[in-house]
Amino acid sequence: MKVTYEVEKAAREMISASCDTMDQEDFGAYLALCAPEFQYAIRVYSPEIRRDMTWLEKDYEHMKTLLDLLPKQNRDRNPIKRHISVREVTSTNGKEEVTVRSDLQVYRVLLDGGEAQVFAIGKYTDRIDMSGDEPKLLEREVRLDSRSLGAGYHIPF
Repeated sequence: MKVTYEVEKAAREMISASCDTMDQEDFGAYLALCAPEFQYAIRVYSPEIRRDMTWLEKDYEHMKTLLDLLPKQNRDRNPIKRHISVREVTSTNGKEEVTVRSDLQVYRVLLDGGEAQVFAIGKYTDRIDMSGDEPKLLEREVRLDSRSLGAGYHIPF
């Protein structure tokens, strides 16, 4: 089933809002974009062990707990900015859901000197429920190409 312009626009805006809220560390606003059945995962392929590695896997409640605890964590305080390029918005099995595939680049801006560095690159695969008044994120898989992120960074991409 072909995705209408309005549905595609709403999906793109929701993906963009999800990145903006995380960039601003507005975790409540991020969670408001998610459905109660939300699932989140960060995965990366390791050529050394020839397997996928799951670095983080959370449902809505566990993601909320993680985000609630972040202010108490000893972590890297350099801000990051997510840049996305939406590649494809497709209908999911004729349901009122879409799957969105996006390229992801994450930049870290050092507080000491303001230097911007490429922090991570990868892809988002998102499933979005379009049946309500507002789109809701059902699932996000972050598939990273970067495998070295250093220590102390705890905010999900």
